[in-house]
Amino acid sequence: MKLSNLSVAASLLLSIAVSAETLTVHPGQSIQDAVDRANPGDTISVFPGTYQEQGSPCPTDPTHTCGVVIAKDDLRLIGEGTPRHPVVLLNPGGQDQGISIAVRGATGPACLSERSQRIHGATVQGFTVNNFDGDGIALFCVDDFVVRDCSANGNREYGIFPSHSGPGRVTESTATGSNDTGIYVGVSHDVRVDHNRAHGNVSGFEIENSSGVELDHNLSTGNTGGVLSFTLPGLDITSNQDNSIHHNTILINNKANTCTPPDEVCTVPVGTGILLLAVQRNHVRNNVVLGNDSFGVAVTDICTALQLPPQLCDPAILHIDPFPNGNRIEHNVVLGNGSNPDRIRLPPDFPGADLFWSGLGDGNCWAHNISLIDVWPKSPNPLPACN
Repeated sequence: MKLSNLSVAASLLLSIAVSAETLTVHPGQSIQDAVDRANPGDTISVFPGTYQEQGSPCPTDPTHTCGVVIAKDDLRLIGEGTPRHPVVLLNPGGQDQGISIAVRGATGPACLSERSQRIHGATVQGFTVNNFDGDGIALFCVDDFVVRDCSANGNREYGIFPSHSGPGRVTESTATGSNDTGIYVGVSHDVRVDHNRAHGNVSGFEIENSSGVELDHNLSTGNTGGVLSFTLPGLDITSNQDNSIHHNTILINNKANTCTPPDEVCTVPVGTGILLLAVQRNHVRNNVVLGNDSFGVAVTDICTALQLPPQLCDPAILHIDPFPNGNRIEHNVVLGNGSNPDRIRLPPDFPGADLFWSGLGDGNCWAHNISLIDVWPKSPNPLPACN
C-alpha cells in the first residue's frame, strides 16, 4: 500500500513537471499577458530591457493600479538580465505597486486562516523595479515564496514587502530610496532575509509583528535606521517574537527621516543602528554596528520610544505587550555610536549610546559585546548579564 501511494505521488509530480512550460517575454511585449496565460508550475522568462506595463487593478485594492499582478499558485517570474543588461520594470506613472502577488480580494484577517485567500509558491528573480508610488515588490498572504537577486529603487513606500506571508526568503537583493522600509517583513512567520543590501531608505530592514524571522548577513548603510524589530498596535498579529538578527553589518545610518506622516517610521530617530521595540525573545548576535549618531543597539518599551503618557501605556488599551521581554544581545561589535542623538525624535533625557536599554521589561540580557557607552537607568552599573 505504501509503495502504491509513493508511485501515485511520483507519477503526479512527474506529470506536473512534464506539463510545466516556460513562457518568454521580449522587450515590447507584455509581462502581464504572459502571466495571464501561465498555469501553476510555469516559468515566465523575461529578456533584458525596460518594461512599462499597462497595469491591472491591484489584487487587494482594485482602486489602485499595479504593474504586474500574479494571482495564481506556483509561478516563477524570472528576469534573464545581466549587470550590464538588466530587466527593469518601470512605473509609467500612476501605478501603486510594481509586482503584486496576492489572491484577488484577499484581506488580512481572513487570509491568515483561509487557504482560498493564500498564494502557494511564488518566485521573483532578477528584476529591477523602480519608482512605483507605493511598493516595488509586494507579497500578501503568500506561502513558500522566494525573492532573489532583485533590486527595488526609488519606490515611494517599500522596496520589497512581504506581509501576512511565510515561510519564505528574500535573498541577494537590494533596496534603495524608500520613504518607509527597503526590505520589510510584517505579520509573517518563518521568513529568512539574508545577503541583501539596503541603502538610502528611512528603515533599511524591518521586522514587524512577526515570528521566526532570521535576518542575517545583510548590509544596512546610509539609512535613517539600519534594522528595526517592532511590535506595533492595531495589526492582525499582536506580537513580535523569536526572531534572530545576526551577522549583519550596520554602518552610518544617519540619513534624514523622509517619511510621509503619519507613518510609524516617522518616529525613527536619525542615527539608529538596531532598534528592538516591545519585542519578545529576539536574539541579536554577531553584528557589527558602527557610526550611528543616536545609538548602536537599543532595547526599549513602546511607551518610552513614543513618549506616551502613562494612562495610554496600558496593554488593555494598546492590545499588545508594550514592554520588551526575554531579548538577548550577544557577541556584537557596537562602537562609535551615539555621538549626535536626534533631539527632534528622542526624549530630552534619552542619551546617545552604543548599547541602550530603557530599563523596562523582563529577562533582557547582554553578554560579550564590544562597546564603550552603555546606558540604562542604573548606569554606570553593567547591563544585566545573560546566564
